[in-house]
Amino acid sequence: MKTSLRRVRVTRPSVGASRHPQPIKPYAPATPDTKKRVLVVEDQSAVCDLVAEMIQNHPKCVSVGTASDGLSAIELALRLKPDILVLDVIMPGVGGIEILRRLGGSLPATKVLIFSGKQEPHIVRALMQAGIHGFVNKNGPLSELRKALEALALGNTWFNEDFSRTVRQALASPSFLGDGMIDQLTPREREIAVLIAQSHSSKEVAARLHISIKTAENHRANLMRKLGVRDVAGLVRFVVRQGLVDPAAE
Repeated sequence: MKTSLRRVRVTRPSVGASRHPQPIKPYAPATPDTKKRVLVVEDQSAVCDLVAEMIQNHPKCVSVGTASDGLSAIELALRLKPDILVLDVIMPGVGGIEILRRLGGSLPATKVLIFSGKQEPHIVRALMQAGIHGFVNKNGPLSELRKALEALALGNTWFNEDFSRTVRQALASPSFLGDGMIDQLTPREREIAVLIAQSHSSKEVAARLHISIKTAENHRANLMRKLGVRDVAGLVRFVVRQGLVDPAAE
């Protein structure tokens, strides 16, 4: 009986080739030359598109998303963790100052650049307390926004002389009734305060927040008690002074 032998070709490794799998290279951290990721929060679609387009053409930045309302802004910011947050002050439902309060210390590495036409002393005071890194007035040239973005991308701040003057006035002005009281309210109470200031009834507030009418009325009573106001008009004045709603939009 004959046994057939099959020739097996053995492939030898080339000179210098490793006999072991190559290790996976570790993730390389971002370098100073890496473009900064920017999230734009702006409720005016035309302005939002214009800013996003400008960011895309910026040598140091790239747009990673946009949001047109406060709740979407908070969700996107927590999910995307942008390097820079371009934020308007007056937004539907949850305003820019409230957005920063709710984000709290969740995004310590994110730089906040306010892009707004609101520059009243009480709003400026609240923004500075929230720890913003820059302010650009919408009424100014778009080139200032470009310069501000570049400054924040390099790790600097951007406050022009006009804003700095308003900061000094805000710090020098006497405290108004209710100033500082906003921090005593819970996020839900601040949300309800905005809805009441926007002329929503307790029934409408309950429907929007998926709570009972009785719960909405209790929140309303607690708000007035905490703020020391006796009627809805006093509550509206407080909310407006805190920059949570724009009276011109109501």
